[in-house]
Amino acid sequence: MSPRDAGPGRSPSFESDVRAALAPHLPQVLAAVQPAAGGARVTPPLGELADQLARFCAELAAANERINLTGISDAEGMALRHALDSLTVVPLLAGCRSLMDFGSGGGLPGVPIALARPDLAVTLVESRERKAAALAELVQRVGLSPRVAVAHARGEAWLAAHTVDAVVARAVSETSEMLESLRPVRGRFRRLILMKGPAADDELLTAASRLQRLGFAPPERHEARLPAGAGQRVLLVFAGAAPSRP
Repeated sequence: MSPRDAGPGRSPSFESDVRAALAPHLPQVLAAVQPAAGGARVTPPLGELADQLARFCAELAAANERINLTGISDAEGMALRHALDSLTVVPLLAGCRSLMDFGSGGGLPGVPIALARPDLAVTLVESRERKAAALAELVQRVGLSPRVAVAHARGEAWLAAHTVDAVVARAVSETSEMLESLRPVRGRFRRLILMKGPAADDELLTAASRLQRLGFAPPERHEARLPAGAGQRVLLVFAGAAPSRP
């Protein structure tokens, strides 16, 4: 069965509803996506990307009926709070060729990022076995295998054996806890992007005094307002090592 064929629980109308919710906002979101190094734009044509994102959301909704992968299950919510939210990371990936989605769950943000950046090798790392298995099936159905791989492992353990340009984590843990867990594998990635909500600044303030000990320089802070009142995303980008103590 090809990824375009309807599978169990697949709703063509759901896919259409997701696409309709994406259509008014996708051009604005993609306007922020910079060309890849060398000047070549790697984002697919807008219509093609909208189709791919809608297909992914429909497959995720179908899989969610069998195993809980996401608390957002309506078409508009998936379009805005999943697909478009994930794309806010893309402008921050200039120069990256490999990415690890830490604690991927339902493939977010890794799958939408992979759809927007066809040149990017993406690994979705999920520690819960049933979710990892469902995620592997989902990736296969969307037609992204083998460029997008799924690993059943704890993120720290996977990084201990692999290197990537960027690690992205969405709603995984509090900032201090995340940095602490990544301290032993800090040399395995160049860039860490934490996707945060309203608590981002409080979390960063709590972590500030520990950054140097944990091996991280102070992050760049970026904001992205999601359309149609879907909320605001704060992106914390940790790049480079912490300066050594005098």
